[in-house]
Amino acid sequence: MTTTSTALAKINALAAQARRRVWHARDLDWWTPIVAPPGVRVAVYVDLVSQLFWAEQVALHALARMHVELVDGARDFVATQIGDEARHSQVYRGYLERLGDLRPLDPGLGEVFAAVTAWNGPAWGRVVAFNVMLEHEAMHQQQRRIATLPCPLFKQVNTRIAADESRHASFGVLYLEHVVPAASADDKAEVMHWIGRLWASWRAANRGRYQADGEHVLRLDADELERRGHDIVARLAALGLGAEGARHVA
Repeated sequence: MTTTSTALAKINALAAQARRRVWHARDLDWWTPIVAPPGVRVAVYVDLVSQLFWAEQVALHALARMHVELVDGARDFVATQIGDEARHSQVYRGYLERLGDLRPLDPGLGEVFAAVTAWNGPAWGRVVAFNVMLEHEAMHQQQRRIATLPCPLFKQVNTRIAADESRHASFGVLYLEHVVPAASADDKAEVMHWIGRLWASWRAANRGRYQADGEHVLRLDADELERRGHDIVARLAALGLGAEGARHVA
């Protein structure tokens, strides 16, 4: 495991990397035709993209709290992530304007995002939820969309965003390597009990989505969600949260 001093140095390097690799909506080829997945109604495709837009919007609220709460050199990186998420929101909104519609936030997903923002336990718990659990989920789903969905512009958007999300997830791991060794057993148990509830809510919200004929390309199957849960447990174990993660998430 990375030492705390090394973790801080790597976080500073990530912040510098983020500033060097800033991209803009104008860098995308907005003249590329929109191509919806075959067999998927446009309204359903709009719903998928809308959830991505709302997720980026909600992320800004959680990050605003993290920018105040986190210490030890983390705020500089969080400031770069706020810029990234604002840009992602702008780009997804632009794509939705090309589609000509915007759907509301799914209530089940909204409950998960609201819980992350409202958390009042140990500050590093929000990092577990946002930068480890949700960012790794975002990367997994973006890679899947890049590989399976046919729209060239959507591939451009998600390829750019996935690179940013990878950096955000790396920050989460590094920050937790810095703070978890000093955390009390009670704090670890409190955080992981909450993460277990969040993961159960995330699983339930995704399991019931896109069940109609032809929508399988958008769907997260139960088996896939089960595998993702085991991946989270392994990731938490590597961060020193093995027993707590296995008990509450798997």
